[in-house]
Amino acid sequence: MATAYWSSVFTSSADEIWAVVRRFNGLPDWHPAIRASEINGDGDELTPGAVRVLTGADGSTYRERLVALDDAGRKLTYEIVEAPLPVRGYRSTLHVQPIADTDGAFLSWHATFDPADGTTAPEATAVLEAAYAPALAGLHTIIA
Repeated sequence: MATAYWSSVFTSSADEIWAVVRRFNGLPDWHPAIRASEINGDGDELTPGAVRVLTGADGSTYRERLVALDDAGRKLTYEIVEAPLPVRGYRSTLHVQPIADTDGAFLSWHATFDPADGTTAPEATAVLEAAYAPALAGLHTIIA
């Protein structure tokens, strides 16, 4: 099992960051590589089991399932159902934590996965982290 990780410190409060991150269907609001998101089937964006279909800026399509949403712990966990990424068995958690001495927030994005056939773990990790970095930079721009 391989991992990918990215994190960032925010001057806004953990509650302010969490209000944006917890919206499973809200990724296009802050990820520059995602232009649209739609929840398929029954349920809504806050109900575990919900499946979102993301459309990338390049026209690619991703299907992801919300596994867990923990408002008290400020954690959102999802898994990839289908995506043009070099991974299998991808599961990821975004976790927003308060920073006590500044009243800011720390957001971590951690994933576990197996590299797809023909891809090494470092190659797959690099692809994922290259997607996380601009997403968190985008979050900074809308939270400022």
